[in-house]
Amino acid sequence: MLSDRIKTVLDTMDITITDVARAGGCTPSNLSRVKNGIRIPPPTSPTISCLTEGMIEIARQKNLTGELRILCSATLRDNDEILRAKLINWLYEDEPPYTRTYQKHKSSESAKDRKIHLSASFSRQLDQLMKAVGLSNRKLGKESGLDPSYISRLRRGERIPRYHSSYLIKICTALRTSIIEEGKLSAVAELTGITSEDLSEKDSIDVLRRWLFGTEDANGYLAAEELKSTIASIDGTIEAASSKPFIGNDSKDFLKELQKNEAETDCPDEQRYVGIEGIQSAVTRLLTEMIRNDDKELLLYSDQSMDWMNGDYRLILKVLMIELIRRDVKIRIIHTVDRSMTELVIAIAWWMPLYLSGKITSYYCLNNAGKRFSHTLFIRPGEACISGTSAIGLESRAVYHYTKDSDMIRLAQDAFDSILKDSLPLIQISEYDYDNSEAEGFVRIGKLDVNIMQKKVVLQRIEPPYLMFAFTHPMICRAFRAYMNTLT
Repeated sequence: MLSDRIKTVLDTMDITITDVARAGGCTPSNLSRVKNGIRIPPPTSPTISCLTEGMIEIARQKNLTGELRILCSATLRDNDEILRAKLINWLYEDEPPYTRTYQKHKSSESAKDRKIHLSASFSRQLDQLMKAVGLSNRKLGKESGLDPSYISRLRRGERIPRYHSSYLIKICTALRTSIIEEGKLSAVAELTGITSEDLSEKDSIDVLRRWLFGTEDANGYLAAEELKSTIASIDGTIEAASSKPFIGNDSKDFLKELQKNEAETDCPDEQRYVGIEGIQSAVTRLLTEMIRNDDKELLLYSDQSMDWMNGDYRLILKVLMIELIRRDVKIRIIHTVDRSMTELVIAIAWWMPLYLSGKITSYYCLNNAGKRFSHTLFIRPGEACISGTSAIGLESRAVYHYTKDSDMIRLAQDAFDSILKDSLPLIQISEYDYDNSEAEGFVRIGKLDVNIMQKKVVLQRIEPPYLMFAFTHPMICRAFRAYMNTLT
């Protein structure tokens, strides 16, 4: 995480580690080793003092002190000494207790070596999990309905499944069933760090998937692959969403039933909802009331886990969102920069067909949301809002308040606007002239042309409809650099 945070500062201020070294008065090679994760010095070391001194000095020279303060949650009242302390705390926020470690650095790692390294992390996790449960390739193959030879290739690191692949879902479903039936909850909890209670829940399949993809290198590679595949393979969805979102007969009937149920429920203006089912009920109420009242604006922000959007509720939410788009509702959504790479791309993949309608404007917040509490703000301006705060990890017991009080709605909107000030566009989608476009800087991968710039990644479809997708999120840019390095 120290290495990742340093790269985020460099990307945000558009500088190099050499620039920081010169401004801080230390050797570039020394800071380069820290940036690349080869060396992890203690936070009180002279190296980190030079690093933060250089960052603050360059921020001052380039009038970017505000951006640096946003990253480490410093305020305008904080002097340089306090700013430096908060910057160091942020850099080391998720770093384990300091131990002096060094890693061998390969300056010329081949694409083949890198791909082997990426696949090895997934295979190692899967192998450890299967051993803890007592599953052979043959038995897991039988339970999941897959060829045992495919399971074997996964365990040997010869294959990496896509995060959303049906094969991986079948594997995780079979693993969860075996964990419970074989009485291995305690053993798996000790291996994975996932509690026995969480492993017993229905959504533990998603929890297991996230654990299997737990390393940052694999996350970056697979996230880029997932995002590329999403953009390249949704031709039918793109054509429908680019003109007017279509809802089939089954979905229309489903929507009518939802609206009927909500209309028949006597809901007070002030109501409390609890847990995952609570937020699902509150959001269903908020969106169906929007449809019934023909509202035209919706504001969405949440930095809590996306687990509440999974399972059977996924269809309900998508039907409601598509209906809002069909009614020309203006939707602004702020994603949080604190998401893991996998979570962020899953969010983009989920929202992508809706983004293509042109009715949604998406952002990501630069400010650190913190590691103790998660927050949710869903607002129908002037009509109603949902607000909730929970200790991270306890969302199943979180309390969400639904209110139609005008003062509370106004306060919620002020909070949303404040977060928006610290946010940047997440994805920009536009049409382009394929016949007259310049291909300089682009590399063709399948159905896409990809251009990796210093602070932006641009993907262009080479088949109709000709759409361009631009991303500026630092994690997405780094993921695509790693992905392209692997391919080339």
